[in-house]
Amino acid sequence: MSTATLTQTTCFHCGNDCAESPILFDEKPFCCEGCKSVYEVLNANQLCQYYDLTQAPGQSPRLSRLEFLDNPDIAAQLLEFTDGTMATATFYVPSIHCSSCLWLLENLYKLAPAIRSSRVDFLKKHVHLTFRIADVSLRQVAELLTSVGYEPLISLNDVVQESEKPSYRPLLYRLAVAGFCSGNIMLFSFPEYLGLDDPAFKQLFGYLNLLLATPVVFYSGSGYFTSVWKALRRGMINIDLPILLGFGTAYARTIYEVFTQTGAGYSDSVSGLIFFLLTGKWFQQKTYDFLSFERDYKSYFPLAVMKLTGAKETPVPVASLKKGDRIRVRNAELIPADGILYKGSATIDYSFVTGESEPEAKKAGMLLYAGGKQIGESIELEVVREVSQSYLTQLWNNDAFRKGQVSRIRSFADQVGQWFTYVVLSMAFLVGTYWYVNEPSKAVNAFTAILIVACPCVLSLSYPFALGHGMRIFGKLKFYLKNADVIEQMAACDTIVFDKTGTLTSTEAARPVEEFRLPLDEMEYALVASLAAQSAHPLSRKLSKYLSETMTLPVENFTEIAGQGVKGLVYGQSVKIGSRAFVHPSISGESDAEGSAVHVSIDHVYRGAFRFRNQFREGIEDMLNALQNDRKLYLLSGDNDAARADLQRWFPQNGQMVFECHPQQKLDFIRQLQAQGHRILMIGDGLNDAGALKQADVGIAVTDDTIQFTPSSDAILEAGALNRLPDFLKYSKFAMRLIHFSFVISLMYNCIGLSYGVTGNLSPIVAAILMPVSSATMVLIATIGMRWKAGQMFAKALSAPGRRSVERP
Repeated sequence: MSTATLTQTTCFHCGNDCAESPILFDEKPFCCEGCKSVYEVLNANQLCQYYDLTQAPGQSPRLSRLEFLDNPDIAAQLLEFTDGTMATATFYVPSIHCSSCLWLLENLYKLAPAIRSSRVDFLKKHVHLTFRIADVSLRQVAELLTSVGYEPLISLNDVVQESEKPSYRPLLYRLAVAGFCSGNIMLFSFPEYLGLDDPAFKQLFGYLNLLLATPVVFYSGSGYFTSVWKALRRGMINIDLPILLGFGTAYARTIYEVFTQTGAGYSDSVSGLIFFLLTGKWFQQKTYDFLSFERDYKSYFPLAVMKLTGAKETPVPVASLKKGDRIRVRNAELIPADGILYKGSATIDYSFVTGESEPEAKKAGMLLYAGGKQIGESIELEVVREVSQSYLTQLWNNDAFRKGQVSRIRSFADQVGQWFTYVVLSMAFLVGTYWYVNEPSKAVNAFTAILIVACPCVLSLSYPFALGHGMRIFGKLKFYLKNADVIEQMAACDTIVFDKTGTLTSTEAARPVEEFRLPLDEMEYALVASLAAQSAHPLSRKLSKYLSETMTLPVENFTEIAGQGVKGLVYGQSVKIGSRAFVHPSISGESDAEGSAVHVSIDHVYRGAFRFRNQFREGIEDMLNALQNDRKLYLLSGDNDAARADLQRWFPQNGQMVFECHPQQKLDFIRQLQAQGHRILMIGDGLNDAGALKQADVGIAVTDDTIQFTPSSDAILEAGALNRLPDFLKYSKFAMRLIHFSFVISLMYNCIGLSYGVTGNLSPIVAAILMPVSSATMVLIATIGMRWKAGQMFAKALSAPGRRSVERP
């Protein structure tokens, strides 16, 4: 911890004025008991590294009355999940403002061991906490946040509206001061501009200009001082250093010339420079916030859930669920909204929410929280709180499911930015020295202009804007990406691996051929239908639809084995349906040449099978024809090889199709291809393919009408849009070419700007104007380019009637 005291009148914790009587503790001044208490807490828990990150980083805590959080009804509205032991909640903390805040809030577990984890969304100012509610209450968690200076803004509305909007006031205040002073400095500089040499006017206006330039430098430009100081304290040099050196040098030269009466100085250049720099910063913040809004708004995937109306089952978007609706959740499906269990035996896996993988048994009448996954028979819930799709998106983006892939484009931009600063500083000093020796009047202009015009930040603009717009376009086309980096990974994939059942083949109900040694009676149909209704596997759903008119019976001891089948006790009788090997291994020699089969045994007696003819999705032939031209295709299916002849023309070589493939075999197959240097795009239904989807460089889960939540996937694709996959890949490649083009334009801009800067003929204020212009150019290239290509490739789909009804929650 730094032991340096700031001043006797500045609070060591928050930096506020301590007035005339500071509170001294540990040889450090504090403005109030609250700040002193926070320091004592941090010091006692060895967390004073907080003060090393930023000088006086803390917020002065305000005393607040949080007793109302002890009310169970109010606490229940704020808790996102609780099982009596663990609980999760998200607080909006408006005082989050810097990296020190993030560091402290993510180390809360050191202050209170009952807090298991805390994650901060810096842009939204949200703190998501998981804690042991048996050891610490919601009120105590809120009081802990308040005690360390981060009082949560608690609202019982679903969304904090106005208060959550980013505040531009500090930036706008600095911009206003810079604009006012710059305008007046230019007015006072008219005698100099017009060549009037009256010494009295020249001296008076020189002092007035210097007086006006001072608040511009030290107030409007304070952000640059702070940024550079933070970086230097960590032993780093950031991009703000050249800019600070630029206007700092011009200001110092102004002081010298004004007081020695050797010139008018550079007050107009300094004030104009800072004004245009802040204008560029405001523009950049606004555009980033717009992009963030688009990301938040468009990334909510409109998956569906089975809503029950009487005895009828209807798939509806999760966003349309209302309080009081009844829904059905099958095995391995996600609970999309908080609800009361009223039918079935629930075994809930809350690992997506808490990280704890031990399933919890729930009885009828108990509350089930959104984010849990049902393991076992289907259950029916009554919704008690409307779905928050932002919460589902948060689960999807959980760090536990990230693959750790590094963006090559971002790495390139970071490396360029790292070395660019050193190169620019060296060039500026060399050029400044050259002109100081040969023509001193140009030295300051050349030195300052080089530092300002050579800005590598434009390199990093094209990446988020191009891919952010691409992500938004994909969302409109029912292709929902976890994050924008997936587009880059897609463009790099050279091999595509398909699952067959539920991916290439349709889950639409088709009348099967019944092949039974002894025909099933009405009761036996009911046994099979009741068991099939518990599973979300494509073949189970086909069979369930086919037997939809059959009565349903209670199921006990339901078990689903991925890639094999399901079993359970139905009305006291043992029933198994699935692959032949799973249902009755001793039965062999049966041919499944006509398609996929669901074999049946009742009370350990093999009865026969329902045989479904392979029914490929619409447009699959054209899709495979387009993909095989420039990529290697593979098929991995847990089903039999009945479709081999139909698929042979797209997978002609030996080993391109593997049938009767278990989930672990799919995962191993992906690993083998990656070991050979291939980059793999895996497309599956998310049920038996979870491991393979996570292992692949890009995993896409195809969904029809159920909320098959596969957090290990990188994207969710509505089945009806699967035939657009070749166009999605082409669009991804175009996005990367556009980013490369933007990089070239950015480098050309820097080279041209530097060539003028080294001659000493480029004014610093012109350089400052060029900075936001170059940023705007990068944004326009990304925006116009991506929209133009989308209009060219997807015009009909984007303008299709009814699209908007499914694009948003």
